[in-house]
Amino acid sequence: MAFTKPTERFLCPLSANIYGLDFLSFTIEDYDTKRVIFEVNKENIELPAGFDFSMLDENSYRQIKYDFSADVLRLPRISTVLTFSVGPQPVEKFKMIERHYFRNRLVKNFEFDFGFCIPNSRNTWNAVYDVPALDEDLVAEMMANPYETKSDSFYFVQDKLVMHNKAEYRYTSHSIEAQGKANSENIDWSQAGAKQSDDYDAGAKRGGDSDSSDDEDGRKFSYK
Repeated sequence: MAFTKPTERFLCPLSANIYGLDFLSFTIEDYDTKRVIFEVNKENIELPAGFDFSMLDENSYRQIKYDFSADVLRLPRISTVLTFSVGPQPVEKFKMIERHYFRNRLVKNFEFDFGFCIPNSRNTWNAVYDVPALDEDLVAEMMANPYETKSDSFYFVQDKLVMHNKAEYRYTSHSIEAQGKANSENIDWSQAGAKQSDDYDAGAKRGGDSDSSDDEDGRKFSYK
């Protein structure tokens, strides 16, 4: 993929996920010490009484804001564990491309192949990221500018785009342990009732990104 900055919109609608892929839980750890950086389990989250899913715009399901310790930026490796389920169709050549940017500068790029998933299965995928070293001036800039570090995660089945998630990051001076504890105790549903514009439709009307033509024919779960 040739993108040099975050996409301005989603490059596929939710309906592109014709395989019933559903992300159930996600854990990020320091690979060397096994310290938990972030952890969320969709199945264990208790929603507020009377929570109305009809108030959610569809794009709120695939946008997330992370608060991480800045020490995460200095780790040589991180590991992730993703649990996901698959619908009634087989999933072949399941692949993820994830690109991280700071102020429209590409700082990290990762590609992983999930391979083949059998129909109606529950799968656990373990990955290890070798994180490129960042100079301290850039780390300081990222800390001073919360949520200007962004990422796009693209998921393909047989080279066709089926899911696109976006994230924004704030890096704090807290330790990994302290920030991880704060994250686990403060999943914020306060913005969940706000309707948002449909970025996919709006982008399509504007003509979209010039680099997106190869993906237009394609048709994490997130907590904000």
